[in-house]
Amino acid sequence: MKKWIIAIAALAALTGCASRFDTPSVLSALLMTDSSGASIRSLRLEVGETVSLKALTRPENADVSIKWSSSNPSVASVTQDGLVTGLGLGITRILAVSGSYRASCTVTIGGMPAYDIAAAFSAPLTESLVWSKGVGLYASRRIMQGFDITPSGTVFYSQIGSNPSTVNICRAGGPGADATDDVMVLSRAGHGTQIVAEEAEDGKTYIWVNTNGTVDETTGEYNENLSFSRIEFKPGARYDQGYAGETFFLNRGGSYDENGYYHNSQYDQQVSIDFVHRRMLVGSRKSGTRYLWVFDLDEALNLPLEEMQITVKAGTPEYEGMPVTEVTRKIMGRDLGKCHALGQITVPVGKNTATDVYSYSHQGHEIYGNYIYFYEGNAVEDENFPDTFQGVGYMTMFNYIGDVVVPRTRITALSDTEVQKSLGITQSGYVEPESFKVKDGEIFLGFASRDDASSLRKANILRYAVSELSGI
Repeated sequence: MKKWIIAIAALAALTGCASRFDTPSVLSALLMTDSSGASIRSLRLEVGETVSLKALTRPENADVSIKWSSSNPSVASVTQDGLVTGLGLGITRILAVSGSYRASCTVTIGGMPAYDIAAAFSAPLTESLVWSKGVGLYASRRIMQGFDITPSGTVFYSQIGSNPSTVNICRAGGPGADATDDVMVLSRAGHGTQIVAEEAEDGKTYIWVNTNGTVDETTGEYNENLSFSRIEFKPGARYDQGYAGETFFLNRGGSYDENGYYHNSQYDQQVSIDFVHRRMLVGSRKSGTRYLWVFDLDEALNLPLEEMQITVKAGTPEYEGMPVTEVTRKIMGRDLGKCHALGQITVPVGKNTATDVYSYSHQGHEIYGNYIYFYEGNAVEDENFPDTFQGVGYMTMFNYIGDVVVPRTRITALSDTEVQKSLGITQSGYVEPESFKVKDGEIFLGFASRDDASSLRKANILRYAVSELSGI
């Protein structure tokens, strides 16, 4: 068992008055020193390792009370003497607090990789970067919304159907393969973003996708979904009730009614799963702000089934032959509100597209190991030349407690219009970022394109080899 001794210096704010030191001082900063005396703000431990943190005050004999705590005690615990013990994989923040002052240290447990997306995404677009291009989906004039690649190499895509009340789940045999024949249709489910394809131990393939959406009366599409479901992929199957299979509800930030039913204030629930490290990331939205929640996958799967009640709006005269109606559903599902959150971060809407995270449209979020990846972007039309576009995409990497690990990074290849034209991807520059996947040492980046002559939409995927960041 490795032991560390690290000093935490607590510095009092100085006013220039000597009498300041006549009263007890309190914590105001965190200083970690290694064996050479250099300060650090974070450290990495393995399960079972310990580190002793010491809080120092000025004056050194200040009589103050210091309270120690861990933001995630299942990852690392801390005693009131400052002894930190690694307990489980993940990230936590150790706090030392005295009065209104606090000091903190980010502690990562486990050697899960953090990928250098800044180095990878600075690369220009080349033919070797293109993993799959020009794939047609079942509804030929509708763009890809999400995708995933299974360990066997099968590719699954999602898209809004020609009937906007439906979502198509399309299967392709591999990169570049057609995806117009093997299709499963979900009605009244949601927008089809952020899908997961799982090749399970029972030999079946399951699609995780958002469900229980509410109809947009203008477009006929379903959005603001209140759950996501794990549904066995069956080519030719159609589900019309708005959900199917195993259904999960985030159930955070809302309230219970007098009958014990939960009313959720978080919508647009979208799931990402890291099967390697057994992590589940659930994204949601409220008043535009994005919320990202991290759970242990096995704990979530073992939640008991409970009767959940939700109310949505469904139906449109034009596309479904029925008026818009408020529908209440009682569903046996799993309540993630009763699952311990390993982490939670908030991403507010940005205002400046040049600098702010989430100032373009959210296009997906993924989890791999101890890190969360956030993808945003749009096909931006040139205001001086109608129907001329440039793709714009950015990615930011966070840890579980919201610290930025890799700042917002522009993805060069999405904006490389001339090379896109030379590769036959687009003629007008129309490239719309759509979903991505983080695998072991690779990032697969999705985008939709348009054949300008026929107006047919195509699905495309870039593949980046990513190296591990050092010093994290």
